[in-house]
Amino acid sequence: MDGQEVKVEKIEEGFHVRVKCEKAKDTLVSVLEVLEEMGLNVVQARVSCNNNFSMEAIAAVADHQNQEKLDVIVVTQTILRATKINQDGKETHE
Repeated sequence: MDGQEVKVEKIEEGFHVRVKCEKAKDTLVSVLEVLEEMGLNVVQARVSCNNNFSMEAIAAVADHQNQEKLDVIVVTQTILRATKINQDGKETHE
């Protein structure tokens, strides 16, 4: 897979997040940590780590006062940074 793909859409309860990238150690943990740091709670998720890492999730805003600070661009860029950092330090297990 070439590069990474992050798509974020605003939905009523928060954000619909889709992430696809090369599989690396702790990618899921990295993505979940940045979502939590932004005040988002994952309420539903589907993750696949077979050949590549793929995650589709619904992330709800935990603190509605922070809702104004969060937008699609901020969430997308933060997830992209987390996956890139994870990719740069990835360990292969083949």
